[in-house]
Amino acid sequence: MIAVGTGADNEFHMQIDGIPHLFRDEGDRVVHFVAEFDRRIRHTAFGNKLLPDVVPRWSKVRTYDQPGVTPQKVAEDVVRDARMQSIQPARKSAQPETQPSGAARDEYAVAQPHVKPRAAEASSSNYTVGKLVEWGEMEFPNRKPKPGGKPTYTSFAVKLETSAGEKVLQGEGLKDVLASAHCELGERVGIRRLHKEKVPAFDQKTGRPIIDRATNQQKLWDRWVWSINRIH
Repeated sequence: MIAVGTGADNEFHMQIDGIPHLFRDEGDRVVHFVAEFDRRIRHTAFGNKLLPDVVPRWSKVRTYDQPGVTPQKVAEDVVRDARMQSIQPARKSAQPETQPSGAARDEYAVAQPHVKPRAAEASSSNYTVGKLVEWGEMEFPNRKPKPGGKPTYTSFAVKLETSAGEKVLQGEGLKDVLASAHCELGERVGIRRLHKEKVPAFDQKTGRPIIDRATNQQKLWDRWVWSINRIH
């Protein structure tokens, strides 16, 4: 059995609708795989939780054996198909009973931005592929500073070198997945932002629990949950 997702030269990675896809060149054919993240019950500091694996299981989708086929060409076709599938249903629901003419046609074309974003655009919002260049506590501008408060705040973040340039992902939850995946600087990884969870709130300076005066209970903050797959 040939290993998949090892970062070999004949593998081409791309995210479509936020899901990692892999296209492997096997000489006379290209095989398309999609990542599936199995979920397992894991023990955390906040109890047992059903969490996705950080390393995906690659599931075979289809084999392409047309003459002159390449991973990049297959990837373009898959993205185009995904884009059409997302746009066509929206167009059907928005299509008027009678065809517009003249200026009405122009107005209808202007209204097209209401259609679901293209697959390639949507994927960039919650999944990032790049080389790890830095991680640790970093300073960020405070969007809503309190009177007399600091203009910046400190938070854990990861800096990636991507095909579109340098990108910074911020979130305390990144610490856990980096440690679990045993990531190292210089590695190529895919980082996905999954969902938010409630975690106990602590004062950043003193480390003491932050108590809600109304309930006398410790406050809960929202924290993003992340997953990482090593692409090499």
